[in-house]
Amino acid sequence: MNTLKRWTACLLLNLIIVTIVFVGVSYIHYGQPAQVLAADPEEPEKEAVEGENTEEGDAPCPECPECPECPDPAKVVLQGLAERKKAVDEASEQLAKEKKELETYEAQIDEKIESLTALKKQIEADMARLETKKTAAEQKEAATFEAKMNRLVKMYASMKPKAAAEIVNKMELSVAYEIFLRMREVSASQILAFVESEKAAKISERLAFRKR
Repeated sequence: MNTLKRWTACLLLNLIIVTIVFVGVSYIHYGQPAQVLAADPEEPEKEAVEGENTEEGDAPCPECPECPECPDPAKVVLQGLAERKKAVDEASEQLAKEKKELETYEAQIDEKIESLTALKKQIEADMARLETKKTAAEQKEAATFEAKMNRLVKMYASMKPKAAAEIVNKMELSVAYEIFLRMREVSASQILAFVESEKAAKISERLAFRKR
């Protein structure tokens, strides 16, 4: 729009300049006093007729004697205006075309944004469902593990301490720790008394850190 305003101002300035030139040329051509030629005083009418014919004829103007006739300033102005109008129409048509293309691009971008927003919401909903399923599965797995450990605790607590210690000596340290962690202190101390000293020390150390 700023380019169009500057172009319109330039057009108006050129039109004013052409108008001033046209007025000056008209003054030069028609504002000078008529040249008086030596004539016979007895033939005034003939001189007047010849003067009129000279003014109305196709004689070259005094400013450009070599050309047959000067260009019509009015035609020059009209031609210039027509060319300017054509240029303005072409520029307006180009701007309208570019505006339409921009509107098309904006519509496509808005459509893409809406599609991506919907996809983002769908992904977030799927992730929430997966997280819920994962949490439920983890809780179920934890409950299963806890039930299994409690059964083992009851089993080893009901056994004689020495027999239970022989089994503890053969199992992994992490499993033994989970069993003793859930066992009453009295039963745990009785069994640990028969467990190998190195393994019993490691189990006791883990239990101590856990209680902290």
